[in-house]
Amino acid sequence: MNRTIALISAILLAACAAPRQKPSCGYTEGTVETIDDTTAVYHIEGCIPVTRDADMKWITRFEDQIRQLDEKAAADQDKDIDVMFFGSSSIRLWKGLDEMMAPLKVVNRGYGGATVRDIHYNYSRVMADYRPKAFVIFCDNDICGWKEGDLSVGEVFDHYRMLFQRLEKDYPETPVFFLSWKYSELRAGLRDKQKLVNDIIRDFAETSRQVTFVDVNSLLLDEDGNVNPDLFESDNLHINRNGYLLWTSVLKPLLLEVCR
Repeated sequence: MNRTIALISAILLAACAAPRQKPSCGYTEGTVETIDDTTAVYHIEGCIPVTRDADMKWITRFEDQIRQLDEKAAADQDKDIDVMFFGSSSIRLWKGLDEMMAPLKVVNRGYGGATVRDIHYNYSRVMADYRPKAFVIFCDNDICGWKEGDLSVGEVFDHYRMLFQRLEKDYPETPVFFLSWKYSELRAGLRDKQKLVNDIIRDFAETSRQVTFVDVNSLLLDEDGNVNPDLFESDNLHINRNGYLLWTSVLKPLLLEVCR
């Protein structure tokens, strides 16, 4: 059993440990497709049940930001772009994104506090009929230390996998660049879970024809593996311009390769 399947198996076992009530949204248990003697693919169709009572009570909490994205998209007459950046506040707060990514034509569709669950809910409004040559996503708020709202690592992976499948269906020829979850001093206690999410999605990307895992986390660490405070804002969570310049140094060459 290879490393990818071992990790997926561990997640599935963990997910099955606690009984869940299936929602009436077309969820199925999924099917296993055997590729060869060492590789199998687990397909999930429908929706992923998440046992959090507060989900739908707060999933529309960023409606004001989404409306602003609606207005920006409506004002943008040219929907043919090079790269769509979307996700949470680390995307939204990327000041100088146009400058750093020039000559690529990019749009910023991030909004503060977004989780992968939000992105699923607001998917059509985030995409807004743009026709990108590539996607870049960063969103790490589904595990942020909020006791009542955090998902398990397995649930996070399931939601990301469904997002990747959705993008593959709607944009089958468009590469997706997943920016690794970043460590920070504010979320230092979550590092083990963040590492596991990164490891699992890195493994997933290795077998995906569309998804590329981009390690931007290691750029923010010193030689001892500690977070470099010089690359972060005073909130100890978001990176500053120097941090974004480092992200650009590894991401932009990949985007130029697929967009030009």
